[in-house]
Amino acid sequence: MSTTAKAPPRNPPFRAEHLGSLLRPEKLLEKRHAIQRKEDGGEGLDVLTDECVKEAVEMQTRAGFRGISDGEYRRHMFWGDFWPSLNGMKEIYGPDPSIFRDYVPDIAAFLEDDKVPGESIICVGKISHPGKKYFADVAKAYRTELQILYNAGVRNVQVDGPNLAYFCSEKMLEGWKKDPANTRTTDKLFDAYIAFYNDCFKRPVDMHLGVHLCRGNFVGSRHFSEGGYDRIAVKLFNELNVSTYYLEYDTARAGGFEPLKSLPKDKNVVLGIITSKFPELEDKEASKERIYKAADFISAGSGSSREEALKQLGVSPQCGFASHEDGNLLGYEDMVKKLKLVRNIADEIWPGEP
Repeated sequence: MSTTAKAPPRNPPFRAEHLGSLLRPEKLLEKRHAIQRKEDGGEGLDVLTDECVKEAVEMQTRAGFRGISDGEYRRHMFWGDFWPSLNGMKEIYGPDPSIFRDYVPDIAAFLEDDKVPGESIICVGKISHPGKKYFADVAKAYRTELQILYNAGVRNVQVDGPNLAYFCSEKMLEGWKKDPANTRTTDKLFDAYIAFYNDCFKRPVDMHLGVHLCRGNFVGSRHFSEGGYDRIAVKLFNELNVSTYYLEYDTARAGGFEPLKSLPKDKNVVLGIITSKFPELEDKEASKERIYKAADFISAGSGSSREEALKQLGVSPQCGFASHEDGNLLGYEDMVKKLKLVRNIADEIWPGEP
């Protein structure tokens, strides 16, 4: 979860966005790796991290972004310390793959590369009320977190929801259907996810909340999920209680913009058309044409004009640049160029808007 402070005169989402995580400076990586190897006791880490965060904030400001993050520099993984901090939860390393469903996209990707799944969170405490009561307690923890952030002044929240994108994967859907351990259909499971997320996302009316449908952004720029949004678009856009969807559209793996026909007039989509995985810089004019094309599909679905549909859109990189602290396969200056490209595209389509 990445957070930003309220920034007038325009409320979020902004026309130029990014997804929170930034490449760590080498000095910070060296320090953290030394600590992990137990060659460093950790003295000075907080001071160094604060210094690097200050530099990251200055870089984002120079690039023209209104939604500013700390780059997730205090985390080693995108989920931060939320789950490990819950009672009964534990972060484990190198778990036995047999505890997972091997057709779920992230697990399948690890197994295809002949690797053991990485850091995982498991429940080690006694679950006295499994099922709906358990998920109600987890949702309560999320709502508590949102209220803490709200009380601290936060009005703009991004939540990473990679599991929602799994329902776009034909391999996952087929694997689920063939698995005799499953007692409900993937449609029923998706409904359960929507209901659970909505319970988590109950929040003050002036808090903007958006969800990012991550398709995998692991070490070495590894993706997990494939498949268009067609299968989930109607329920996703109309039943999930969020204001904004941060959708990955940097490759053909995500399909076309046709599902945007189902977007209601009171919701927004930030188009992740600039890849954060590789250094090659996208063509600005071609990227602008893609945004116009997306607007035309929204227009076709809602009956509005292209100009009205554009008001529901923004542009961003497809994901963060470092969902894991070691980051993607590009350099720091490559990242800065990508962010500046996002800003330039936004300035030309929505001049004068943050």
